[in-house]
Amino acid sequence: MGKARHFIETHWLFYAFEGIISIIFGGYLLFTNITTVSTLSGIIGASLLCLGMVEIFSLLYRKHYGKSLSLSLILAASEVIIALLLLFMQNYNIAWPLTLLAIYTIGRGVLELLLAFAAVTDKTDRFMWATCGICGVIIGIVILNSGGFSDQTTFVRFFSVYMMIYGVTNLIYSVHNRNELAEQKEARRIARAAVLANRKSRKQKRQTKRKTKRER
Repeated sequence: MGKARHFIETHWLFYAFEGIISIIFGGYLLFTNITTVSTLSGIIGASLLCLGMVEIFSLLYRKHYGKSLSLSLILAASEVIIALLLLFMQNYNIAWPLTLLAIYTIGRGVLELLLAFAAVTDKTDRFMWATCGICGVIIGIVILNSGGFSDQTTFVRFFSVYMMIYGVTNLIYSVHNRNELAEQKEARRIARAAVLANRKSRKQKRQTKRKTKRER
């Protein structure tokens, strides 16, 4: 992939961790029998806090290697802030978790669309992140309007679906990114071997010429 991938050229393990966390929490929220909004909001808050911690470690990794920090910082800050709001405002009106999750999901979807078209050059990665971003925006709008459902926990099911989609996207990307890094490493090894072989060949030619001159 080209140099346009500055933001998402983070170590593939960070994407794997985010994918695993999202799938675990998303699956639990999707199939849980808990019906208390405050408890479910707390679980969502815990999941976002875990994702935020992964983003913070990713941020430190990127800073260490001198990579771009802006979007990674935005993601880490938004996840931690919304997670803390959900954890410490569980007993408020249901409008709070609805609004917070809708804002987060839509915002995350928009950022993923930006990544897809501004920070990714590979067509497969672009398709994955664009699809995830579109799903995020749509599900975020649905969450915002889910207050009219008779079941107050319906918004949790919608959010869990987004988490599953996000998790699968991260896992696929982590594998893809790992394979690409391995291919790039192998290409660099071959290039270095070719350079060394070329140098050795030139050295041997020079030695042969000197030997020929001495014989004459």
